[in-house]
Amino acid sequence: MNNIKRKVATLIAVMLCMGAQAQQDAGFSMYFFNPLYVNPAYAGTRALLSGVLVHRSQWIGMDGAPTTQSLTLHSAIPGTRVGLGLQIYNDQAGPLHNTGINATYAYHLPVNERTKVSFGITGMVNNISVGWSSINVEHPADPAFTGNAATSWVGDASAGVYLYKTRLYAGFSVNHLMQSKFGMEYESGADKAKFFRQYNLMAGYVLPINETISFMPCILVKYVNAAPIVREVNGIFVFYDRLYLGAGYRAGKRILIPGTDHMLIGIAKLDITPNLHIGYSYDVYLSQTGSYNSGTHEVMLGCDINRKNGKGWDRRFF
Repeated sequence: MNNIKRKVATLIAVMLCMGAQAQQDAGFSMYFFNPLYVNPAYAGTRALLSGVLVHRSQWIGMDGAPTTQSLTLHSAIPGTRVGLGLQIYNDQAGPLHNTGINATYAYHLPVNERTKVSFGITGMVNNISVGWSSINVEHPADPAFTGNAATSWVGDASAGVYLYKTRLYAGFSVNHLMQSKFGMEYESGADKAKFFRQYNLMAGYVLPINETISFMPCILVKYVNAAPIVREVNGIFVFYDRLYLGAGYRAGKRILIPGTDHMLIGIAKLDITPNLHIGYSYDVYLSQTGSYNSGTHEVMLGCDINRKNGKGWDRRFF
């Protein structure tokens, strides 16, 4: 790779790590329905096999806006205290691709009759690539931007702890423990092109209001080294233990453009059966950033295999 291409690749990698909302990994507005995105200790908490497929289209109307697809599977191992998980994902933002696979191991311990605590660790492999053909340059025939994409394989790890019961959860996790470099560096050898360590604090509770309605508040705080803190709070009403309607608010300072982004999130989820779930969320910017796009869409499809408790409906809120 020549010098020009090296610097452009590094710049793009740095933007991935230090973009708006301190979000180097793809973020999901409905994370509380599948916290495995954020915390590896969640694997196996739903007792049997659970799968979630998500598509997220960010900043609709902007060229090169991020899109993300994620498939997660996790299950408790019958007769043990072990949970296993798997995530396959594809994240694209302009010329930058991040495709990867995560494998998770979690161990669950009872605190009392209704409460458990789990400890989890994830090993991950990412393929980071920059597609030169998708970059708009003044001279398309410039040899610095022809040829194959710049590609780097990156390994990393995450760890977390998760306390849970039927109507409550709280967790803390650290992602990118190794802070792996992308292999796309400045000539001086600066190590900015890497995954920065990320800290996540999360909690949620389901408060019964009456026999048919509950209220579920959730919070998530994310911090990435050298980037501002992101704060998110959600309030979801649950009707008949199967219809979820609510809203969220997210705030975090921008890196590349001074200021703070404020986002309002609309959320809906329906448990069609005890085993089949669909969800949708829409993010809209309340700050100046919203004038450049028409929001973010997220669609979720979830499936639990053989979830029965002998009494009909098996209540699982998260």
